[in-house]
Amino acid sequence: MAQTNSAFSADKITVEDMVSDPTWISSFAGEWLDGTDIADALFREGGPNEGVVAFREAAAPFLNDEPENLAEFAEIPVSEMNTGKLRSIIGQRVALGIQISRDMVKRNQLHFVTNQLIALRNTMVKSGIDSSIAAFKSANVPTLNVTLDWENADAVPLKDLRVGKRMVANFRAPNAPDKKMGYKADTLLVSESNLELALWHESVQKLFRGNIASENPLYKDDDPSSVSGLRILSHPLLEDDETYILQRGVAGFRSDEDPLTITDLYAPNGENGYGGSTQSWRADAFRKRIIALDNPGAVVRLVGVTQ
Repeated sequence: MAQTNSAFSADKITVEDMVSDPTWISSFAGEWLDGTDIADALFREGGPNEGVVAFREAAAPFLNDEPENLAEFAEIPVSEMNTGKLRSIIGQRVALGIQISRDMVKRNQLHFVTNQLIALRNTMVKSGIDSSIAAFKSANVPTLNVTLDWENADAVPLKDLRVGKRMVANFRAPNAPDKKMGYKADTLLVSESNLELALWHESVQKLFRGNIASENPLYKDDDPSSVSGLRILSHPLLEDDETYILQRGVAGFRSDEDPLTITDLYAPNGENGYGGSTQSWRADAFRKRIIALDNPGAVVRLVGVTQ
């Protein structure tokens, strides 16, 4: 009978064990999903919500007046703060479940059940990535057309990154074009394949010749954590045409009405010892979240990285 090790101990687990302990799958999947939410790394915590969030886009982070030189006994003037456009977003619930039949239990189809769990994890992680990208797109963040696609021998990926960083740093307040917003890009959101294109490019590799060849990130055991002063944030499920430079925690926020939840295993039509009338058990994953960009100028999307 096929067996695998539990995620929590050295004890061996079977499908029957999973069904006998309804909390096993929710505990295992919850631990498996911990740290996989890309939105947690990109956006600041905006607190809970009740289905809708109202917010203002950032305006110039200055008062409307300059400090004044005052004579003795003169009254200190009062100024007002700029406020941006008022926006509102309605939360969307996403949910999906998996099933385990009584036949799977009797035959101990552990491989199939495990693959279902992997697929559920990947689906919810991909959903989180898609929601983050959708927030960037709905906010119409600034874009930068790279000089040449990074597969081109004449491309200079590090130059493109520097130009993107400057765009973020030089972003002007919509209502005060003479003033910068004060953003500082610190993160590169990039697919793993595009990161490889950048790091393997000849214009980058030539920087690691001679005495510093040992510092080449491609030949170190650990994955590179930063490039061109930007913290690298990557994921295998991120699409190649989605590459962003941004200030993490400033560009936007996330707000959960229902955080990602994995239910315990249950018989959907009532338990009778055999999985109810359908002779099956199921576990559900759901989340209701809002992601919004209140500082869209703190983001630049790189366009044309790949053909």
